[in-house]
Amino acid sequence: MANVAITKVGDVLYPRLQVPDLDTMESFLLDFGLVRAHRTDDKLYMRCTGSAAYVHVISVGEPRFLGFALEVSSQEDLERLASSEGFTPIEARAEPDGGWRTTTRDLDGNLVEAVFGQEIAAPLKSAAPRKLNMGDRFDRIGELQRIEPGPSRVKRFGHLALNVADPAASLDWYNTRFGLIASDRINLASGMPAAIFSRCDRGADPADHHTILFASNMGAGGVSGLNHLSWEVCDLDDVHAGSEHLAAKNRSHEWGIGRHLLGSQIFDYWRDPWGHIHEHWTDGDQLDASVPAGLHPIGISQISQWGPGMPRTFGRTISPQA
Repeated sequence: MANVAITKVGDVLYPRLQVPDLDTMESFLLDFGLVRAHRTDDKLYMRCTGSAAYVHVISVGEPRFLGFALEVSSQEDLERLASSEGFTPIEARAEPDGGWRTTTRDLDGNLVEAVFGQEIAAPLKSAAPRKLNMGDRFDRIGELQRIEPGPSRVKRFGHLALNVADPAASLDWYNTRFGLIASDRINLASGMPAAIFSRCDRGADPADHHTILFASNMGAGGVSGLNHLSWEVCDLDDVHAGSEHLAAKNRSHEWGIGRHLLGSQIFDYWRDPWGHIHEHWTDGDQLDASVPAGLHPIGISQISQWGPGMPRTFGRTISPQA
């Protein structure tokens, strides 16, 4: 890709959703493994075990996806973005962790915030993976493994997937402004992309296999918008124990548990009360910028390496009761 990026973002920070009832949403997110960070009459901020002040922002209103935030590394990067076409002037953030931002709209109308200078929070508790005795490696000698029931230990917001009109054009747009690069492409027989997994360009430092997945909106009836939101949990036990906890709370299960082919994550997907898909995952691929993008035909033999097949409803924001 020949474009020179205005800046190269380091990570995705949080999504913004809108729902009619904050109490109901908070109850779901507590079961999912998040913790209340801050709440007002019309806005809810949820955090995880890590150092982010919050990893989910929910406003009151008709249910819909509002947008998301990307983290830039310097004030200079923020100024370059703010002086570029389509971006707003830099403004102080009216959020609990302060900082500054500039915003824009992507090709499908999603709000994208570029954020710098926000305060770091004290981690809530350890999110270290549990010690394992596997193969010829024994890290747990004389210690009993006991998994307490309850929600997953959620470490961080990891990625989101968007249904878009043109995955190639979307990646080009995000590459030009934020430096995102392709990790894997899934193409139709015509050569047109059906989906592109993109990651942050951190140079020699590794990054998650994907920060944004651009999926053709043809799989969602031609409607652009949110496909799913994804949070990293501590380890495999958190995926399974968290899944059992959500099931015991009668939450709406969408897909899993399985291991993806592209990205390699062990995954489990759940729907919030308004149908937005929230994912738990662990053990994903880490790639530096030197790794070239993979190219795959639309008929790849499997979406996952093991686990149940993808449901036909996946990637569409529908009410679980519909």
